[in-house]
Amino acid sequence: MHCFFLDNIFVCGCKRLLLDEYGRHQARLARKIYEAMAKNLNLDPRQSKSYLSESTGFVRVHRYPRISPGNQAWGAPVHTDSSVLSILNQDQLGGLEAFRGNKWLPVKPIANTLIVNLGDMMQAISNDEYLSVKHRVRVNNQKDRISINYFVFPDLDCNIQSSRYKPFTYKDFHAQAQRDIETLGFKAALESFKLNV
Repeated sequence: MHCFFLDNIFVCGCKRLLLDEYGRHQARLARKIYEAMAKNLNLDPRQSKSYLSESTGFVRVHRYPRISPGNQAWGAPVHTDSSVLSILNQDQLGGLEAFRGNKWLPVKPIANTLIVNLGDMMQAISNDEYLSVKHRVRVNNQKDRISINYFVFPDLDCNIQSSRYKPFTYKDFHAQAQRDIETLGFKAALESFKLNV
């Protein structure tokens, strides 16, 4: 069973069943994407299996209410996902922006496509060969924006082994991220585990 976190959206039983089925499909897709990446990185198959735990996967539906014309607002401020990866299904309004090459680029919606964001855990697992995607969401001034995300993580006690980071568990990472948010106002947890290499 997948967990659902719904931002300002009431979901009836029928829609909940659809989201549960959607989550199962996304879990299978996430596993296939992860396995291809792990193979490309030449990760030990036994070790790498523990880095992606489908039991941690969940679907989150975001609703970003429209804003008054002439105003600008961020539905989600600049951040990286803590996950191994996330799979995004965004509506056709757009608003997602990714940071690349020292500038913000709009991620244009393409009908019937999904967006895969790599998270902090994949960056650590890959020894920085794959980088966590810095992104944000701009609110639309004409319509509400809806997106459906599937996130998946390592088990809490999974030991992340990397040549660029001190060994840590996802539980350690999550605790550090919470401390960062309380003290800094943003998450910088991955940098806390980085080795000086």
